Amino acid sequence: MTSMRARFQGQGEIAFEKVTLGPVADGDVRLRVDVCALCGSDKRLLQSGSAVVPGHEIGGTLPDGTRGIVYIPVFCGTCVRCQAGRTNQCLNLSQLVGWQRDGGFAEHVDVPARCVIPVPDDIPLSVAVLALDTVGTAAHALRLALRTQDSVDRALVVGAGPLGLGVVAVAQAMGIAVDAFDPHAARLSTAVTFGATPAQSLDDENLYDMVVEVSGAAAARETAQRVVRPGGTIVALGESNEPYTMPATPRWRRTDCYTVRSFYFPMNEVDANWDLLRVMGAQLRDLIVEPLTLPQLPDAFERFVAGDYVKPCIVSEDAR
Repeated sequence: MTSMRARFQGQGEIAFEKVTLGPVADGDVRLRVDVCALCGSDKRLLQSGSAVVPGHEIGGTLPDGTRGIVYIPVFCGTCVRCQAGRTNQCLNLSQLVGWQRDGGFAEHVDVPARCVIPVPDDIPLSVAVLALDTVGTAAHALRLALRTQDSVDRALVVGAGPLGLGVVAVAQAMGIAVDAFDPHAARLSTAVTFGATPAQSLDDENLYDMVVEVSGAAAARETAQRVVRPGGTIVALGESNEPYTMPATPRWRRTDCYTVRSFYFPMNEVDANWDLLRVMGAQLRDLIVEPLTLPQLPDAFERFVAGDYVKPCIVSEDAR
């Protein structure tokens, strides 16, 4: 069997190669990749290059016809955290699919069998793939943050990219009122479609019980630290190559505040995430997903970086 795959060469260059697939390693399974979504974090690999095939938001089909999505952390399954269902906290975690081992910008991908999450029959793969970063990560972060607060009067989401829009959608499903901010008018408009209110002036202090920072930009982090109320919670979801710093200002030094950093969802939240997708998954897909084919990957990234696409997804010809 031959398979096409993308190689990130660095400096924004993507090449394609056709390879002959060998036997599947013990403990692994081979999926036909039906959908693989682009993620903002993939932009780092686009610039730096990657020794493996990128792409970590994967939905596909096993040889027996089982549909599944791929859990990114290659968890051990045996440590105390994994045994408790908290697989995102695996004590032996060393690999992420699409980062340290081949991912889904390809026609086929081999992954550990334990990392394949079967998709319920009533959820299309085009929706199910959102259960990974876009909804799964967002929902887990909000669940963690809600443990710190007796109640949330109103939350602010800073950054309405794919994950930020996932946070808005999940928050609405959880009954949390949300304001949103993004300098990109189209993305802010999408957040409003999901029920968010555009944030007004963010120059003042002490405005929100909860602030979810999703962009990773230094200015966004500074805003979150300014507008959170004493006793409130900042959820640090945004990623960048810059260190996360806290301001050495009198106001910040005198402020009680929770800072919650969330990485990914655990396996013991999968059923709850399916329930969320049943409520709003199709609407979220229809608003943010742009389906494209593997040969269109370079153009997809160019338009993704430019802000023309919110959530481009590479979809196989068989799944279109």
